[in-house]
Amino acid sequence: MSSAFDPEEPIAATASAPGPGLRGIVRVSGPGAWRIALDGFEPDREFPTPTRSVVVSGRYRLPGLRPFLPADVALWPAPRTYTGQELAEIHAPGSPPLLGLLLAHCLAQGARPAQPGEFTLRAFLSGRLDLTRAEAVLGVIDARDDRRLEAALEQLAGGVAGPIEALRDRLLDLLAHLEADLDFVDEADVDPIGRVALADRLAREAEALDALTDRLGRRDRAEGNPRVVLVGPPNAGKSRLFNALLGGDHAIVSPLAGTTRDYLSGPCACDGLVVDLVDTAGIEAAVDAIAAEAQGLRASEAERADVLLACASADAPAVDLPVDDDRALMVWTKADRAGPPLGEEAAWIVTSASTGMGIDALRRALAAAIRGREGDHAATGTSARCRDSLIGAAAAIRDAADVMRAEAGDELIAFELRTALDDLGKVTGAVVADDVLDRIFARFCIGK
Repeated sequence: MSSAFDPEEPIAATASAPGPGLRGIVRVSGPGAWRIALDGFEPDREFPTPTRSVVVSGRYRLPGLRPFLPADVALWPAPRTYTGQELAEIHAPGSPPLLGLLLAHCLAQGARPAQPGEFTLRAFLSGRLDLTRAEAVLGVIDARDDRRLEAALEQLAGGVAGPIEALRDRLLDLLAHLEADLDFVDEADVDPIGRVALADRLAREAEALDALTDRLGRRDRAEGNPRVVLVGPPNAGKSRLFNALLGGDHAIVSPLAGTTRDYLSGPCACDGLVVDLVDTAGIEAAVDAIAAEAQGLRASEAERADVLLACASADAPAVDLPVDDDRALMVWTKADRAGPPLGEEAAWIVTSASTGMGIDALRRALAAAIRGREGDHAATGTSARCRDSLIGAAAAIRDAADVMRAEAGDELIAFELRTALDDLGKVTGAVVADDVLDRIFARFCIGK
């Protein structure tokens, strides 16, 4: 995308969500965006050429459309727009056929269809967003729960780019000082650098970068939602608890042990998070091939789990539960029949799927456990892309500190600092290849 299309061409796309709605938006960006958006538009009042953002009400006269189409046109002058270019938005009734007519009209006036993520790509190319903030835009769009939305909004506000840009500025200052020493080594008025103090400072910078890398790594998940697996002996009330947490009859519930053979899963809302809840067969010795397959699936799901709900009740004692697994939450089920043994209440989250007792408390405990395991927030896509660059930058900074302590030449220190700066630049987009941009922005939807 980034190399195939001219960013100076005007582009247009429907920018509102697919399907009907009260209002819909067609967005146009690039040279001539205002001319394109205003063609066929009859404003309710005359207005001068705007020098700042303005919204004008009126109607469109479109070929083949009777009567006129009421609409508002928002105009933003460059460069203080999202894309850094002249920008216009047409707000009209959110009927897909009407929005299609408006888009076709804009294309007929000289715009071309925007590619996925091309508006945000232009924001990056014009310097309005760095690469981490551009990825955060996608994170906001794709956020499926409060945790992911919070992570994306923090990154959009500079929570990742801010520390990295500050570090790059400090390294650039040091590199400039080093190169001044190299260029003017015989000049008396150029202060020599304090090597020991600077080496210690570089070591601290590398440690801070390690902490940021670890923080991003804790955000990163290879697959969608956190995975929560119910485990326990047969007839421990796992399926009834599964239904209570999901809010419906999803799993077959029976007083007969061994009803669940295959595993079942579904999305479950837990205190602002969405998890994939998985019900598995009871822990027991396999007596035939089907039971062996069920136990194999149970073990596989338990191994993949982020959190285990280890279930037991008075008629299904806590035998073979993973009590020593740091992923496990101990859940006492069927508390309406009998509670946990005396003196052991504190070890269990006490629940009853029949009465609803403890279900909300279990949701809160589950969310707290997931937040504790995952660190700050969920991933927005930056951590996986940038991990190698951050690790490389930290290594180069440490090498620069080692060279400085060894009192080697400033040329070697400058080389390591330039390597670190290049790696940090790959994170924010100061140094970036077209194929990287293509991979990032191709994940966006059209109109963003």
